[in-house]
Amino acid sequence: MTQLRCRDGISNYFDLLLAGIGRRGSSFTDIDAITHDGDLDRFLVQEFKHGSELPLSGGQWWTLKALSRIPNFTVWLVVRGDVPGEIGWCVVPSGEIATISEGEYQAHFRSWWSQQ
Repeated sequence: MTQLRCRDGISNYFDLLLAGIGRRGSSFTDIDAITHDGDLDRFLVQEFKHGSELPLSGGQWWTLKALSRIPNFTVWLVVRGDVPGEIGWCVVPSGEIATISEGEYQAHFRSWWSQQ
């Protein structure tokens, strides 16, 4: 399992509590945002990163790809870069991060809500 940066974080407490339970190759990770469309019972999972936090660890990338294979789950990697108004955006599992504007990111989110 992986210790998170905030030493006093609640996730670290449970990470240590569960240490050694499970199979080798399993890991502890968190997800930054999950949006649930209750009417259609579908989910949008978003992992937010600063550009300096890339590349993702192998375990986190594996987790995002696994989530993307679940029916009714859409997974995005969203990266805040150094250029104001620009965002890196990727639909997992493609791995191809495109640079888009904040308005385009909002449009993608709006599109997800309208099922497009």
